[in-house]
Amino acid sequence: MKRQQLVALSLFAALTATAATTTYTSTGWVTGVPVMGVWCTNALGQVSLRSLVHTARVQSTDPRMSGDRLITVDGGYNADGTATLQGSSYQQVGTWDAQTNFIPSGGVWEITYEGVMQTNNSLLLHLVGYGSGGAIDGLRVDETLTRAATANILDPTVPYLYTGAIKAPPLSTNLLRAAFGEPLVGWTFYGPPGSYSYTVADGGLRVTGDWPGVITRNVVDSYTFGVPPGTWSLADGQTVEGRVDLLNQSPSVTAARLILGTDSGFYSAFKGRDFIAVGKWSANLPWGPLTMFFYEKVQTPDTNAVLALELMRTSPNVVITVRVLDKANPESVLYERSVVDTPSADPSLTAAELLTLSGMNLTLAADLPGPPFISGSVGVGVFQYNDGTQPAAVITYENLELGKFETPRLAIERAARLTWFAPAGVNYGVEGAPTVQGPWSRVQETEIPGMNQMTIPASARASFFRLREAP
Repeated sequence: MKRQQLVALSLFAALTATAATTTYTSTGWVTGVPVMGVWCTNALGQVSLRSLVHTARVQSTDPRMSGDRLITVDGGYNADGTATLQGSSYQQVGTWDAQTNFIPSGGVWEITYEGVMQTNNSLLLHLVGYGSGGAIDGLRVDETLTRAATANILDPTVPYLYTGAIKAPPLSTNLLRAAFGEPLVGWTFYGPPGSYSYTVADGGLRVTGDWPGVITRNVVDSYTFGVPPGTWSLADGQTVEGRVDLLNQSPSVTAARLILGTDSGFYSAFKGRDFIAVGKWSANLPWGPLTMFFYEKVQTPDTNAVLALELMRTSPNVVITVRVLDKANPESVLYERSVVDTPSADPSLTAAELLTLSGMNLTLAADLPGPPFISGSVGVGVFQYNDGTQPAAVITYENLELGKFETPRLAIERAARLTWFAPAGVNYGVEGAPTVQGPWSRVQETEIPGMNQMTIPASARASFFRLREAP
């Protein structure tokens, strides 16, 4: 790539410290059964159990996990006597004296679980939860509970045995915020020499590309993008997102571009007036042709919109998502589409297919085997499909941002379809409520490889939604 160094940018970097994961073991004893729940048996001998409530005294090697736990049990017994169990629990953090009096010390764990009980009443459960208040505020817990065989499902003499880990709050870090209130510092610029300029004025970044006499056969014939200082990298289960506001653009702009990657390989979102596309370039390819994962005809706003490009690592793959958002309401998704980049050669468009879809006669490259890109920088620019007579392409951006996080973003489209990534080894479930105060309950969802989604009927009443880690 040909590049040129220029000056000046306002950069905001805030990296949150990641607390170490702490492991522990705990022991719990049933101390009471205030509600025996509702039991119902059908003709097949299956038993449904709902809302059995009991309490347990928990003592742990980590004082943050000692306390008084209130447990609600829902389950279903099979005809052979085995059962699947799920439910929730709330544990006040505190200590127990010699007379088993509880002394709260601050904070509550909100935990959900699921698992199985065998015919001998032995248990194996998986539990996850979040802390509120005190020293546990925002922390996460992941536990495995076992119990030996017992004649009584609530035997106070046969303990629950917990092994678990207290983890830091989910990562949510702003790596870069550029409001373009100052000249650019430390940027790297790409494009044919002498064909582009980047100007900061009136709180915006004005990008100009001018390619007189150029006939576009490759994307690199008539393109430019600029990259500010600062990098990102992804661990498994993490997501990086770049987003930028589209302020205005000239009619000669074919597409705004948002880039995530490095000199050795990057992903690129193209947002045109009537299309969205996502491509990829790798150093293993000749310089010029891109791999184009998809091109879709769709009308999205050219002004007062937000273009977002997101990468989520779900080893060994990366899920690539492009979104167009309403600038006035950035959580309102006007367009969204995802594609998965795997270490194998993935499906991509041929030049003939792109010509049919778009009318653009561009050389494209098939995807090559190789690991997805999991580090790099963010960049913005412009692409023009030029017949040699096009005037300069001018686009103005505002508010370039780059963030990294662990909890997947929950996207709510106008069709009321909720989508979120499904990172390897971590399960998230949707909860719905009639008000933001609750009560919250699980909502059934449909799974798609690498991503989950669900559709809310148009007749459903207004609800709030959130993602919570689920067992």
